[in-house]
Amino acid sequence: MKRTLCVLAASSFLFQCAFAAQAGNDRQWIGVWEGRLDNQPGVTVTLGNDAGDLEGTIVFNVVARDGGEARVVGHDAHVLTHVNLDDNTLAFHVIQLGDSRELHLAMKLTGDDKAVLECADCGGPGATKLNRIH
Repeated sequence: MKRTLCVLAASSFLFQCAFAAQAGNDRQWIGVWEGRLDNQPGVTVTLGNDAGDLEGTIVFNVVARDGGEARVVGHDAHVLTHVNLDDNTLAFHVIQLGDSRELHLAMKLTGDDKAVLECADCGGPGATKLNRIH
């Protein structure tokens, strides 16, 4: 009986340590991240773990250059799906509006409050630098 209690206590302790490590790992990601395009917000990633798992949204802004002055004229908002955290890379999917195609994105930490956002199958510009703003 004593041995069973010791095994249960040790298992519980290891589970709590693993959960605390995951929560600590989430902390470096939680917040609002912004990438700029022509001095305008081009993309915003918002991450949190209110329900226990790391979740979030991404908003792609449509930036127009009317009369030479850049301004945001539209938004394309998505919920992150298939979120997977692996060390310094956060991978996730979004569903593209219009054709419902699943896009695969990855955020990679590059420094304190800095990351790079890449999309493997978007067909657009390369990596976007992000800064955590909140």
